[in-house]
Amino acid sequence: MNKWKIAFFLLILILIGSASALVYWITAPSESVKVEPMKANPTGNVLTVNATKEDFQGIANTFIEKAMDDKPLPLQLLVDDQIVLTSELTIFSLTLPVKMYFEPFVEEDGNIRLEQSSLEVGQLQLPPETVLKLLKDSIDLPPWMIVMPEEEQVLIQLANIPMTSGFRVRAKELNLVEDRIILEIIIPSK
Repeated sequence: MNKWKIAFFLLILILIGSASALVYWITAPSESVKVEPMKANPTGNVLTVNATKEDFQGIANTFIEKAMDDKPLPLQLLVDDQIVLTSELTIFSLTLPVKMYFEPFVEEDGNIRLEQSSLEVGQLQLPPETVLKLLKDSIDLPPWMIVMPEEEQVLIQLANIPMTSGFRVRAKELNLVEDRIILEIIIPSK
């Protein structure tokens, strides 16, 4: 064989190996997520805040941006009748827009659990578990934002968001259809 045939077959092997590695990385089961226990249930004086979807979106994006240490932000939260996480996924220098739609639920402890309802990845049809796994593996998320691909959920631990003066936040109500969001800010008494 001449050197061009060898180079051609070597190139084919490299492409097949790269494609196989990508498929394995995408479809491999994600490691189980260990949800860190919340900090102690905060006590102190409680300030109840009524917010709109626009207010909540601004506050959430500010905290996400601050937690990401001013890195170029590949993740943004939008609030409409659902919560939408938007990002970009780059595969082989092809950038695809990603939109993940979630239904929000307020947990008993004041955290927010987002259950994925649908997603858009450019023109690709990918299972939600795969997209959440890619999000978890490719973006350095704040520690209070826990992605659980197998459950198709994202948990936002409000009590673990670092705030000045020891303030803590917990959600009381998150009704996006009626644009009624009630948050409690706990101000420590000591």
